[in-house]
Amino acid sequence: MARSYSVLLIDDDPGLRMLVRLLLEHEGHRVLLAPDGEIGLALAQGERPECILLDMAMPRRNGMDVYLDLQNSSASGIPVIIFSAVLNRRDEEIWRGLPCVVDVIRKPFDINLLVQRIAEVCEQNEGATRTAS
Repeated sequence: MARSYSVLLIDDDPGLRMLVRLLLEHEGHRVLLAPDGEIGLALAQGERPECILLDMAMPRRNGMDVYLDLQNSSASGIPVIIFSAVLNRRDEEIWRGLPCVVDVIRKPFDINLLVQRIAEVCEQNEGATRTAS
């Protein structure tokens, strides 16, 4: 049986949050949902998930602002997958070069790829955390 991980999704789209939650819970993962960056930051700091899925286009505070807050908080070091429909190739390259950003997945997304990539990132994070301990 596959290992269960805690995943935080920060996205303002309620339908997408529900879909991703159902997909990941079906795989046995614990899913934390945040409709905005403030709630996402609080959950990341309090729950320390193995992985964060972060949308870019959100009201009030965009994904870059939320990413910077995460990196300048006790949540720093948690792997982040950028999860967005608004990025071009150049944006993707920039994101992939930032600390803790482990992947960029464009919406609309391949369900199987998303589930597989989250599992890989969480497994790598778990291994790195164990090695560092």
